[in-house]
Amino acid sequence: MPRIATFAALPALAACLAAPHAHAGVAGATLPDVAIVAAASNTQNPETNTRFTDPRDKLMATGLFNSVSIFNATQFNPTGGTPTLEQLQQWDAVLVWSNDSFQDAVAMGDVLADYVDSGGGVVVAVFTNTSLNTARFLQGRWQTADYIAIPQNGNFFQATGGLGQILIPDHPIFDGVDTFLTSTGVTQGGQLFGGYRPNNMTVTPGSTKVATWNTGHTLVAIAPNPRVVELGFHPVSSAVNAGYWDQTTDGARLMANALLFTIPEATSCPGDLNGDNVVDFEDLSEVLGGFGVDYDFNDLSEVLANFGNEC
Repeated sequence: MPRIATFAALPALAACLAAPHAHAGVAGATLPDVAIVAAASNTQNPETNTRFTDPRDKLMATGLFNSVSIFNATQFNPTGGTPTLEQLQQWDAVLVWSNDSFQDAVAMGDVLADYVDSGGGVVVAVFTNTSLNTARFLQGRWQTADYIAIPQNGNFFQATGGLGQILIPDHPIFDGVDTFLTSTGVTQGGQLFGGYRPNNMTVTPGSTKVATWNTGHTLVAIAPNPRVVELGFHPVSSAVNAGYWDQTTDGARLMANALLFTIPEATSCPGDLNGDNVVDFEDLSEVLGGFGVDYDFNDLSEVLANFGNEC
């Protein structure tokens, strides 16, 4: 009888524990944290450089992320332009591209491969997947396994263009994506520029081409390792440069969906801390034993609210 009484009281206890912490926002807590890890511009302060902040702000505006951080991957980063694995692991997925040189393209390829192997998601975009400059595409271990979808250093094609064929209907990367366009700008010398996309129209063996530009070039492809997606456009919008994707179209949602696709789905069994598909006293014991170190009131509340559930 005492055990039954204790079990019956658990939902009420859960409600009491949850109430004081409602300001944390349950919905917000479930949204992923992502980052821009890019050699977008040679600057010491990416927080004031629109080639970093424009994609960040547009990703945040989708409402699909808890946070979007910036990591400057150039040699001008005062603290070093190659993140450690531990730094990357604070984010669920990262968006990687280059417009200038990585501080160390080999080290960057190595750590991103380690990150994917540890469960992180990576989205690679132009010019990292098109550049002929060895300092601007991922090298090291990135080239030795199943991380590449669009063959590297194949150069770029440029022209006006837009969304062509979606080869896999209803693919989640295209949820809410109705339009995608890019135009071209004009240099001071009168030459057209912009509308950049991979010149190479093929994908690597084992990769999946999801969509094309209306010129037939690859717009979205998934690597053999499904935690890597490649985008065939530059992440900076027309708000910064007339030759980039049109900010009135759905480029931000396309980038956001690609990031979300690389993130493994959250557990379908809330409160099951030990992975045995039932929320029971073992989970309660674990959260109490690690309380204040590995777990907090939100974790305890989740276990109590789901106590007795089988998944």
